[in-house]
Amino acid sequence: MSLSILLRAASAALIVVLAAGGRTAVAEEPPVILLTGFEPFGPDRPDNPSWEGIKALDGREWRGRKLVARRIPVVWGEPLKRLEALAEELKPVAVFSFGQGLPGSYTVEAVARNRRAPYPDNNGRRPDSPTVTPDGPDELRATAEVDRLVGELAAKGHVVRRSEDAGRYLCEETLYSLETLKGAGKLRGTVVFSHVPPLGAEVGGRPVDAEAVQRYVLDLLDAWGGPAKTLEVEPTASRQGEPAPTREKEARALIDRYFKVWSDRDMEAYDDCFMSDAVIQHVDAAGRLVSIPRGKFVAGQREAHRRSPDPMVEVPESVELRFERDIARAVVYWKLTAGARVETGYDHFTLMLDRGRWRIANLLFYSTDGE
Repeated sequence: MSLSILLRAASAALIVVLAAGGRTAVAEEPPVILLTGFEPFGPDRPDNPSWEGIKALDGREWRGRKLVARRIPVVWGEPLKRLEALAEELKPVAVFSFGQGLPGSYTVEAVARNRRAPYPDNNGRRPDSPTVTPDGPDELRATAEVDRLVGELAAKGHVVRRSEDAGRYLCEETLYSLETLKGAGKLRGTVVFSHVPPLGAEVGGRPVDAEAVQRYVLDLLDAWGGPAKTLEVEPTASRQGEPAPTREKEARALIDRYFKVWSDRDMEAYDDCFMSDAVIQHVDAAGRLVSIPRGKFVAGQREAHRRSPDPMVEVPESVELRFERDIARAVVYWKLTAGARVETGYDHFTLMLDRGRWRIANLLFYSTDGE
């Protein structure tokens, strides 16, 4: 991806640590999935199922990720404050938040409204502001694939439905806070809010206890992550007349999607092409390497589209793919047009499988103009 107007403004440092005789190997902590639930609704009230169902999962490994469970106070303003701090501390790749809902079913919330009901919190105080954020939009649609999640949970036997009424209390405030932080680039990856029935209720003829809620939570994670996949070793090129191998088709589909959604200015879909910790690098006209974090890069692309006097369209002119176990490397020669301006260059992609999908782990790009 080119966009010289962005690149001139971007600067970051690339740090490579070398040891005598070779590169150091640094053990990395596994990526974190954050789970949140609520405390009881006041003293001498029943345990909150949203916390009872996740607290035993704290520290557990799940498909190469570490589950971290945290409890949120039932206090106005705390969800945004706590979630922002946890996002900074843990850098989670996904956040699944839960709250106590009504008896009868589980729900996955699809809408968060920027409105607070005048209900007292656990400190006995009513909200000091009628909105979660003073300048935020009236509502935020959930960025998660709510309908798909509901469908897969139902297929596992759960009584679950899509909801567009999160209750205007701390649960709705939590989803609104999650989507606000995601929109600001402070949270990466998927964010989901789900209501679970009260402890002691009966759903689908079965009692709701902490174990039942925990099963639901783990099934929700499975619905999000999809079945674990083992990639078969396949040749990277096919004989003339034969269909391309599955993984080559999938990798090429990602590259095609990457260029299409960027040209369509669909920045949510564009951001989804990258892994959460992807790094973007550019070799500028002076031969200097500039590294840009994913969130900053995507924000810059959005701004560049906004400022461009002419619509910008970028298309791949040629694609070369090479596979190394479960990593793919692609070299793409591209052409960008914006009115009378035409620019060409190369993208060097490193792709990895992420939850069964190819995503971009690293992008190195440069322009060939003037060469």
